[in-house]
Amino acid sequence: MNPLLTLLQINDSVFPIGGFTHSYGLETYITKEIVQDSKSAEEYAVTLLEHNFYYNDAAFFSKAWELCVKRASQKKIAELDALVTVLKAPYEIREASRKLGLRFLKLTEKLHPVKRCSTYLKAISSHTLHGHYAIAFAMYAQALNISYQDALSAFYYNALNGMVTNCAKLVPISQMDAQQILFKLQPVIDRLVAEQPHLSDDLIGNCCVAQDIRCMQHEKLYTRIYIS
Repeated sequence: MNPLLTLLQINDSVFPIGGFTHSYGLETYITKEIVQDSKSAEEYAVTLLEHNFYYNDAAFFSKAWELCVKRASQKKIAELDALVTVLKAPYEIREASRKLGLRFLKLTEKLHPVKRCSTYLKAISSHTLHGHYAIAFAMYAQALNISYQDALSAFYYNALNGMVTNCAKLVPISQMDAQQILFKLQPVIDRLVAEQPHLSDDLIGNCCVAQDIRCMQHEKLYTRIYIS
């Protein structure tokens, strides 16, 4: 099994887990005309990566990876699952994480079963655990011998790609502008990936208040294209 090809497949934007149905509050920013052009779209993407994703999903990914490397007990995975559930305050974001994680685990179970992922899937299906995408992705990637740096870089890129793709559809911005943002922000992803292992546990889950508010407001938008 080729780790690179596996990573490309499971991180592909068309990997059928439903990622394209979520905007994670971006739809609210666009409705309120806070994000309204290529410049504001790029500013939004950088801010979200540096002040939200770094402290939340990327941090959850990193902790799950660490537990897998240490061959930690299922109890430790359950504790992390509970922590992530508590830290994802907006309902839509919490549900998005759960749904993507569940679909990811079900699909990868059919591609190439991994014991720890199968155990996690059973616990989610029996409602013992909530289930989260960042944990599931990290567990599967680590088991299939994908390097930490490559897996986390891809995880960041997937989040960024989702943002700019949604901006291209909703703002709208041109496909060229979207690609330029993706290319321009590569150094940002490289820096965050390098810094991720050094993030203090006390800062995990650090809240980006404005983002959480926009996610909550999304539930009551008059017109919604995205689930979150």
